[in-house]
Amino acid sequence: MRDDSIECRGGLVPLPHGHRDWLPLVFDGHDQARAVDGAEVLVHYPDAVEPEWIHCPPGLGRARVPLIRPENPIAIRLPDRPGVWVHIEEAAA
Repeated sequence: MRDDSIECRGGLVPLPHGHRDWLPLVFDGHDQARAVDGAEVLVHYPDAVEPEWIHCPPGLGRARVPLIRPENPIAIRLPDRPGVWVHIEEAAA
């Protein structure tokens, strides 16, 4: 597990400023990624909250959450899946 990993317990996680099309997530193993595949997250923007879903390709410990609004997201509410740890990757510039 990485030092900056966060347990998926329904918490609100602030995001750094910057526009993104996708929010990349890295899980601690393929089994953990599969445990959250299809789970709903809430992406918080300055003026709205949008529900989105975690998409985990089979066999990978990675996923992405689409960011559909033009505004910068400010936070994400993770799903409540105790024992599942995730690292939120910085998006490529």
